[in-house]
Amino acid sequence: MQAVYCVREGFQIASRHKRLIPVLWLAPLIPALVIGAIAAANLAPALGKSLFADQALSNDWFPVLMEFRTSPADALREIVTRGLSTMAVLSLVVQVMISAGVVETLLERRSDHPFVLGIRRNFLRFLRTTGILLVLTIAVSVACGLIVKGSGKLAATLADGRIDLLGFGAAATVFIILWAPLDLAADLSRISAVRHEDRSMVKGFFRAWWTVIRQPGLFVPLYVFFLVLPLALTAIYSALRSPWSVSNVMGIVALVIAQQAVMIVRAFFKLGLWGAEVSAFRDLGEPRWCRRRTKNKERRTKTPALVEGLAESSFDATL
Repeated sequence: MQAVYCVREGFQIASRHKRLIPVLWLAPLIPALVIGAIAAANLAPALGKSLFADQALSNDWFPVLMEFRTSPADALREIVTRGLSTMAVLSLVVQVMISAGVVETLLERRSDHPFVLGIRRNFLRFLRTTGILLVLTIAVSVACGLIVKGSGKLAATLADGRIDLLGFGAAATVFIILWAPLDLAADLSRISAVRHEDRSMVKGFFRAWWTVIRQPGLFVPLYVFFLVLPLALTAIYSALRSPWSVSNVMGIVALVIAQQAVMIVRAFFKLGLWGAEVSAFRDLGEPRWCRRRTKNKERRTKTPALVEGLAESSFDATL
């Protein structure tokens, strides 16, 4: 019930800041348009009005992609090696900037232009947290890759393809179990840093991670909401898209509009889930995970005061 309350409160917070939805919608759209332009320039001469083009427009794009990828004249090489890698880095930086502004806005503190203020104040701190999350994500991915590799060797030894599928399923399950607390810790530590103006992001990340581990009753259902809502939206779109065959310009325009409508709804979901994390942070009492230790400072300030007190007492005794 606590997670349900946080999700409901989060979407209420998001509904008060609907102007952020276009920002969250355009953030992935602009890099996608750039990649699409590069892909069109490389693939259009080869596709043209071929059967491959008809197959892709019929939502059966994966075989077409693999045919291009494995062909001797690989038209996707330029896109993958340069376009996707460059856009991935730029998209990551843009996403960090946007999240910095979103958190500042959703905390609803009194300030003029909170989104811009949040980017200016929080971008570098959020970027450090992203670096920590990337390193840990790579480590978790390597561990899951070893599971897949081991299951593949076992499947080859026993000549049973089902073991290979079980290995993929086990790796995906392990990845979610290990990565979900890291993802939540990254977001919660960012919220704490913005709320209290603290800057110890590494300590804040692991303190928030430990809190997530110790509060499964709140964060497990909360993360289930994070997974289910986008997946349900994608499943509904796929079910409606499958029987829809595009054969003319109007059909392509209608398909683009439908896809962007789904992306706008996903942007609202993302904003609502950020709000849910803000609500969960408040429900925990707004802990200061990112604060620096002050014991050494307190000792340094107490020592001169103690010496001064002893000097004053000895001076009074001599009088």
